[in-house]
Amino acid sequence: MALTRTRAELAYSDGSTATRVVDWNQEQFESIAEEASKGRLHAGESRTVEGRIRQAVYPVPFAVERADPSIFAWNFNGRPMFMFIATDDTDGNCIDPNNGATHMPLRVADSIEELSDAEGGRDREIDLLKCGDLNSEGREMTGCFWAPELHVIGGRLSILFMPCFDGEATNLDGAPNNRADKPDMWTGSCHIMQLRQHSDGTDFDPREPENWTIPQPILNSDGGMLNPIQRISLDMTVVVDSGRWYYAWQQVGSIWIASFDPANPARLTSTPAQIIVPEFAWDNMIAEGPNAFIRDGKIYLIYSGSLVGIDYTTGLVTAPAGQGVDLTDPANWTKLDYPLQKSGLYNGQWQLGTGHGMWSHDEDGNLIYVFHSAEYENGRYGGRDAQVRRVHWSVEGMPILDMQTAEELNPDYACITMQINVSNAD
Repeated sequence: MALTRTRAELAYSDGSTATRVVDWNQEQFESIAEEASKGRLHAGESRTVEGRIRQAVYPVPFAVERADPSIFAWNFNGRPMFMFIATDDTDGNCIDPNNGATHMPLRVADSIEELSDAEGGRDREIDLLKCGDLNSEGREMTGCFWAPELHVIGGRLSILFMPCFDGEATNLDGAPNNRADKPDMWTGSCHIMQLRQHSDGTDFDPREPENWTIPQPILNSDGGMLNPIQRISLDMTVVVDSGRWYYAWQQVGSIWIASFDPANPARLTSTPAQIIVPEFAWDNMIAEGPNAFIRDGKIYLIYSGSLVGIDYTTGLVTAPAGQGVDLTDPANWTKLDYPLQKSGLYNGQWQLGTGHGMWSHDEDGNLIYVFHSAEYENGRYGGRDAQVRRVHWSVEGMPILDMQTAEELNPDYACITMQINVSNAD
């Protein structure tokens, strides 16, 4: 006999609340159940069961030199699993971090914690793609594999990412390109690959590279490239609202959006529109890494501002959800004028250069935020490390991304009791 999963409500000083699953003392509960079955409990008597509010504290860092991280909860033919995928950022080199052995690392586990380096997640990584693999145009993908995100599109598990190719002999201005015959980020563009399915609609095993389709570049509605000005397009994500599907991504240093048909996800169905432009001191130079979550009739689209390093920050724009508004209209988006997250102290330790986050959920359905922070040792930049946090919502309805562990759950209140009263002799 087991206790039904229950959640405790946590109340905070600003008037906000949250709920967490309670882990009850199963032995105590079983003992009470045995007393009841043997008729040893009588009307008016009571018994107490002790419990503790569940609060997973994830390793810091969660995954070393894994940038632009994505954690995805997925049901593999009836089996729940968690996936982690990211950019390889070894030694801060995200274009060709392993000298010709660039790859797309995937981790799969039964729990989020098992995805971490501390629990052997790195040792179990699978290379879904590697340097030299071909895209659907027959071009060799020689580097990058940037910002892979997992989504279900048209009922199929999908990965959006940016590969890059060897540089061309000359730059756009005609000058010689010193990265010719080497992976060059300016040759990169948004691609999609999807997990194959059996004839009965069940999924192939996502841990086997051959079970994925050949990556395709995502093109404009007229079949042209997304960013003909600079060629590079990256950080693509999915937004779904009111039955309409959108891609949002970065090009020309800002966030763009366009609609697409999930039955044909490699082609846009509308003209791209620019919805986020860097304009403040904290998001200067660039806006990138969008990711959306819908809550209480509002789309929360986070993005990253400034350049990679200690100045990296997390910004936010919002739009109405469930009202059928056109998300390609910039007028429907409202931009927050301060960052949701930036360099600062977390649990007494400095976290620097926070950004490129993704909304996800843990095993109990709690909203989590997966992001990277910059790695510095003796002042030397060494890449970006993945981190995982739970999200708290303030009473004003704003996401708090860096709530300290003791703020989320005061240790003095973690243990609770439940009293079971016997109302009759039966």
